[in-house]
Amino acid sequence: MQSVARTIRYERGAHGDHGAVLRAEGSTYIVETDDGEVRAKRATSCLLEPAAGDLVLLAVVNGAQYILAVLEREEGAPSHLVSEGDLEIRLRRGSLGLSAPDGVRVASGKDLSMAASTFRVQAREGHVALGLLSFVSERVRAEVDRARLIGRSLDAQLERLHQKVKRSYRIVEEADHVRAERIDYAAKGGLALHGENAKITASHVVKIDGDQIQVG
Repeated sequence: MQSVARTIRYERGAHGDHGAVLRAEGSTYIVETDDGEVRAKRATSCLLEPAAGDLVLLAVVNGAQYILAVLEREEGAPSHLVSEGDLEIRLRRGSLGLSAPDGVRVASGKDLSMAASTFRVQAREGHVALGLLSFVSERVRAEVDRARLIGRSLDAQLERLHQKVKRSYRIVEEADHVRAERIDYAAKGGLALHGENAKITASHVVKIDGDQIQVG
């Protein structure tokens, strides 16, 4: 009953007006009306931030002026949806879409989180710049036509690595070191090893087997 009575008092003491926004002074807006300049606050339901030159709808409740809505704005002028506290958009059903012909920007002073059962990104060109990247996935599948990686250092620690390529070219400008328990090289055709100096050493046995062995 108290809330109903309070609402009735507000309704009885309320009337509407309109005017043009002259300027903003903090959270207060100076609005020019037919009766002169008034100081008004933006109503909580008015998420569109008023700007100078806007035609706004005013409500006077118990002597206090509130901007209920922006009625008209200069064509082409930017619009800003502003909330003083946390803002959440929630749909009971259906889907939510954001579209713009000239671009969509998302900025956050702290965290930016996204959660979905399926995540898709489609673009003709992509650029990502990160100071630190941590990536965790159970399985990764990538299909690319051409890839190029440029970096100063790459460290990988794997339990198993399997590669299948049609042609492989590798150029090492300085030193190439391999440390393994066993190394097995097999070639269907020829196997050629060239070097200015070549040395093969073993702690126990060195075996060379072939139909022909040519030295020199």
